[in-house]
Amino acid sequence: MTSHAVRDLAASLPPNAGVLRSDIRFVEFFGLPGIGKTTASGLLANSLRRCGPLLGDVRIARESRSFIERQAHRIGVVAPRLRNAEFRSLVGRIARFVFESGQASVADMIRVIWNLSALVAYVENERIRTNSIVIMDQGLLQGFWSIFLKSKHRKTSEEWLDILSAIGVHDMVFVHLRGGIDVARDRLLARSDCSSRMQRTIADSDPALWSSADRACRDMAADLGKEMRRQDHGGVLACVEVDRLSSPEDVAERALEAVLLACLDSHGQSDLVDRGV
Repeated sequence: MTSHAVRDLAASLPPNAGVLRSDIRFVEFFGLPGIGKTTASGLLANSLRRCGPLLGDVRIARESRSFIERQAHRIGVVAPRLRNAEFRSLVGRIARFVFESGQASVADMIRVIWNLSALVAYVENERIRTNSIVIMDQGLLQGFWSIFLKSKHRKTSEEWLDILSAIGVHDMVFVHLRGGIDVARDRLLARSDCSSRMQRTIADSDPALWSSADRACRDMAADLGKEMRRQDHGGVLACVEVDRLSSPEDVAERALEAVLLACLDSHGQSDLVDRGV
């Protein structure tokens, strides 16, 4: 199975194949800081826009605002959702999960609850749109990962997969960029910004934090994979290996194949790719 075969099938669909556009609404990259999520999301968006009628409007959910502007925008997204009882229930479950997990400080607790709640509100708002797909380099899985990174207790009354299921994954493709700690750390430390807490960790001074980060990523991906195989969630989990020789274009190409296959599979088209049609 090759990417060009998938793209050829997508390009061959008739212009009135708009029914395909409503199935996959979100593509979320997940992985260690520095592994290439932001770069791959931009390249994937450009590739999807060239795929013809399979998808509608393709957008990147990337916040380029200042900290104050970003928080004001999030308030504007979250506040209207608070009138919804189901959203309030989700926020309550997130808060309970975070409190019981035991974060390093109260500030960490507030930050991860707010960030994940704002993501849930954003996803719910975007679901109202039609004929669009959103590429996220910092999505729901990354939000849960931030909680696990500094958690003190793994046993909680709320399971993260249950919360994720309540949010809904039927219209999502999760792309796990799986690479070694050394690859992610070196790439992250080479960046000039300070957007990640891991960036402020000196390479050799806190190896335990990087090990914890990597373990959390792999455990979450494994748990999510098992859950999706056990139940008919409708979501898709794809793994893309990233090593020192993997270019951003290579990573985006493999992510593109996973996304297009997810779109085609929901309409019984992927078997045509397997047969080389």
